Amino acid sequence: MRPPSLPLLLLALLAGACAGGGAQAEVRPFVPIPEPVARRAPPSSAPPSAAAPSAAAASVPIPRPRPYAAALVAGQSVEGREIPVHVRGLGPDICLLLATVHGNEPAGTPILERLLAHLDDHPELLRGRRVIVMPVANPDGLAARTRANANGIDLNRNFEAPNRRDGGRYGEEALSEPEAAAVRAVVRQFRPSRVLSIHQPLRCVDWDGPARMLARDLAAVTDLPLKKLGTRPGSMGAWAEAGGLPLVTLELPPRVESLGADELWRRYGEAMLVFVRARP
Repeated sequence: MRPPSLPLLLLALLAGACAGGGAQAEVRPFVPIPEPVARRAPPSSAPPSAAAPSAAAASVPIPRPRPYAAALVAGQSVEGREIPVHVRGLGPDICLLLATVHGNEPAGTPILERLLAHLDDHPELLRGRRVIVMPVANPDGLAARTRANANGIDLNRNFEAPNRRDGGRYGEEALSEPEAAAVRAVVRQFRPSRVLSIHQPLRCVDWDGPARMLARDLAAVTDLPLKKLGTRPGSMGAWAEAGGLPLVTLELPPRVESLGADELWRRYGEAMLVFVRARP
């Protein structure tokens, strides 16, 4: 059974919700992950005069506390699949990373899952930071291995950008699709200073908004060239450009997901860390 909704005050802490609303979807709590608490050894029943414990018994490791972590859900897909959002840290420098906006471009998902594990193992990276991760923005497309969502709409053409078109694969109106609305809600509620979106298969590092230098830094630690592709009608990049939001698009090679999670992290993990550590 899903736990009941948390109080609004806690929701504001988790999501950094902005006043005024206006988003068409709302990020709500979903299976909060508590910080682990170091367990204390039970009191000894031996008298004070008992022999000291052995060195092995005295050196039982105490678990290192993890940084703040939570699992949320940004909304549901057309077919009812939940769109997960993972939070690490509570610092004021907020960044957002998302993948699989197109269901047939799945390589970013295992990379972001490895990033979450890496942040858990290296909590020092979260000092002063809050990292928001959406590993699968288009769960229906991922399940069907299609670019579009279950309605046949390209989510990366469904944003409220000045250059968007209505109808066809763009959707009848901006944010007509619940998955695009969920991404937009996450941006509005968390207010990240920068966004990284992982795509395939154009083999480059692209950027929109004031993100050229950040894109250059990511290209420097990958095998991908820096290349300005330009904005497409109704794309997230066009939306970010219009709003002055720094957005870097990591365009991985085609079928690179066949390399497996270990090799993907070896090739592109450093780019994730460069993005997380970037100055806002």
